[in-house]
Amino acid sequence: EARRANPRSKPPFPAAVGVWGKPTCVNNVETLCNVPAIVNNGNDWYKSLAREGSEDHGTKLMGFSGKVKNPGLWELPFGVQARELFEDYAGGMRDGFKLKCWQPGGAGTGFLLPEHLDAQMYAGGIAKVGTRMGTGLAMAVDDSVNMVSLLRNMEEFFAQESCGFCTPCRDGLPWSVKMLRAIENGQGQPGDIETLLGLVNFLGPGKTFCAHAPGAVEPLGSAIKYFRSEFEAGIAPASATTLVPGKSPTVVGA
Repeated sequence: EARRANPRSKPPFPAAVGVWGKPTCVNNVETLCNVPAIVNNGNDWYKSLAREGSEDHGTKLMGFSGKVKNPGLWELPFGVQARELFEDYAGGMRDGFKLKCWQPGGAGTGFLLPEHLDAQMYAGGIAKVGTRMGTGLAMAVDDSVNMVSLLRNMEEFFAQESCGFCTPCRDGLPWSVKMLRAIENGQGQPGDIETLLGLVNFLGPGKTFCAHAPGAVEPLGSAIKYFRSEFEAGIAPASATTLVPGKSPTVVGA
């Protein structure tokens, strides 16, 4: 349509007003692949595929990546326990590595701890442990990974992919990258962690035009929650050069 590449306000939804103002069907291949089976077997059959306790129906492509023995993608019923996905399908961690944390559905979902593997893989089940199911493509983080370095890498990606349409996302994500780089190099300033948590709040759901920024800061907030000591290790000791009222080297000149 030769328009600027940024999200549109909804409603109206694409099914009513889409490409060139015409009704447009926007679905991923996974959704469309379910249609013939539902038509042939009926709605009740499809609903029966989910595990007991799941509020979502049918099946979902789920996967596990990272240093697991059998990384892959499988079609599994909604409500399957994350531990089953991790241990029975992905085979658990490779020899010599321990599971430090994991994300249930891609880079834009929060980090969870090993004990959260008992959660069921459906939207409500993952919400109970504090994040979103997202794509259902989980990532295992092993015990050799530094969380500050991992988050710096993630936030660099999210900052680069911002369309730049709204100020919180356009300016907030590069700011988080600058602070994370400083903390990674042991040059973080007193108050940087609190500032990062402030960004998690200001870029959260409902604060930006689309869901890009909320997805970007969700892993950041959970990483600080569960692994704050790793962030604190990168904060330089307070001194006359690091504590200047109203100014911070990670903010000035940003």
